[in-house]
Amino acid sequence: MRYLALLALSLGLVASAETTVTLYQGGFAFVEEEKALVLEDGKAVIAGLPATVVAGSLSWEGIEAESWEIVAPKTGLDSLVGEEVLVSYAGRTARGILVGTEGGLLLETAEGYLFIPDYESILSEAKPLLEGLPALVLHPSAKPETEAVKLRYLARELSWEAFYLGYYTDGTLLLRGIALLHNGSWRAFQRARVYLVAGEVFGPKGGGVYEGRAVMPMAAAPAPEVAPVGEYHRYSLPGEVDIPRGESMVEYLPETPIPVREIYRFAGGRVLFILGFTNTSGVPLPAGTVRVFGEGVFLGEASIGHTPVDERVELPLGVAFDLKGERVRTEYVRLAKDRYRESYRISLRSAKDETVEVEVIEELTGEWRITSSSHPYVVLDSHRVKFVIPVPAKGEAELAYTVEYRY
Repeated sequence: MRYLALLALSLGLVASAETTVTLYQGGFAFVEEEKALVLEDGKAVIAGLPATVVAGSLSWEGIEAESWEIVAPKTGLDSLVGEEVLVSYAGRTARGILVGTEGGLLLETAEGYLFIPDYESILSEAKPLLEGLPALVLHPSAKPETEAVKLRYLARELSWEAFYLGYYTDGTLLLRGIALLHNGSWRAFQRARVYLVAGEVFGPKGGGVYEGRAVMPMAAAPAPEVAPVGEYHRYSLPGEVDIPRGESMVEYLPETPIPVREIYRFAGGRVLFILGFTNTSGVPLPAGTVRVFGEGVFLGEASIGHTPVDERVELPLGVAFDLKGERVRTEYVRLAKDRYRESYRISLRSAKDETVEVEVIEELTGEWRITSSSHPYVVLDSHRVKFVIPVPAKGEAELAYTVEYRY
């Protein structure tokens, strides 16, 4: 029996003892697993590798090999090689064992070998293999003393991305972290130990095959264990996790209450509605999209970068409906060859039933100095200052300031 027949067992889900999959956000994964070893014609065959395995990353324990190769599966008509077929061609039929398919069909018949360059149909009782996974073929230097080997390799088209669901009410954001697992490797993993690495890791170049699937149901999970790994963070998902082909979801941060405050900020002619909070979840938050809901409606979404514990986060969710702003330059004077003076007036209007504070962040250029201001300010950095303006209920407020700068 040809060892490629073993590939028929490698379709769909592949279960291995002690499988560990470490998913990275850059489109690849590191896999460690124990795989069965089958001896065939002096070769050691390990079936069921991902179609996107990075050949140069393969290593193994448990067998010494003089050489090795990755053998692609034979599918479709090629998978019928070695099987008896009935071929219709040129108004005749021929029955025999299919020997080859290159440039036509080569049959081994009772009368001898028959080559059929053009044919009309093929009938076979054997079921053709429509898809399959590659196999690792080792040429051992001595007969293996084990029936399993431990493989380590990288595979493309396996990755994850983070997103969050937030439910906002009464100054609290209930935050859930969801991991969307992408598996376009053609290989599904069952009962694997799964790690998620957050951070920018430079991975293998190139692409691979991708086959999509509808998003799978998401299972809730206890909080993950988080540990620093080099310059990154690794999230260890509790228990065993299935990674089917296509996409699936798993919760890695259970619903966690986080105190937040509402921020109104005038920027670009609009007053933005922002939720600000400190990461008190107890774990670093990987970069991702946060979608916020509240009082039965969708409040908006924003992206966050990789956020350590106790780091400040802001979520700009949209434009405030009841707050309007206008910025006008009221003066522009050239004081000297490289010195200028400008004055600005920023008007804020509110239709709300309560007084609110609006942040106004102004960007300044050159070597600047504010010479007068109707409100106090704080310096954020070398080019930005922040004013906080109280705006009365159903009323207006105005900020005026003058700045001199040198280029």
